[in-house]
Amino acid sequence: MDIFEKLESGAAVDMYTPEYRPVVEELHRTYKTLHRLNAAEPLSKEQREALDDLFGGKAPEGLSLFTPVQIDFPKQMRFGEHVFINHSFTAMSLGGIYLGDWMQIGPHVTIVTDNHDFANRSVLICKPVKIGSGVWIGANVTILPGVMVGENAVIAAGAVVTKDVPANSIMGGNPAKVIRMLSDRNVLEGGTQT
Repeated sequence: MDIFEKLESGAAVDMYTPEYRPVVEELHRTYKTLHRLNAAEPLSKEQREALDDLFGGKAPEGLSLFTPVQIDFPKQMRFGEHVFINHSFTAMSLGGIYLGDWMQIGPHVTIVTDNHDFANRSVLICKPVKIGSGVWIGANVTILPGVMVGENAVIAAGAVVTKDVPANSIMGGNPAKVIRMLSDRNVLEGGTQT
């Protein structure tokens, strides 16, 4: 098991040990690539090349991503088909982020998988975030480590999601809670409409 698999598994890892060095190297590579990506003219050849470099050779098919973005560990992300990510997206993805098919992420959304041990803050404990197909995440949402978002859920703007989101629900608030469930007539093929 390499260090990235170890972190994704939830094992505790001290950031000041030699085994953590590949993580620091990947972080530096990513920051340089993000600088190129975010500075490139939209839809330009330079932007496409930087996006491919960010994901280690080829950007995921069907990914629509508006810059600027901050993704610290893009190789720890998995994408379904037809994922739309609006500008100012932040992904602290060391613990793994899984995005389902036909989902939308609004502007200024943050997804966090990293956390620290309270007794020793140099120790990272990560938990993956898994988001199902057909999910719509509104503007300024924060999703915290370990959260699973069920299919066709809607997360209202400004929500802070600390626990799992049921499928076909609308969640909002801080901390987020279920506001209501979507009926069958609200759920459309390939996404959600309220």
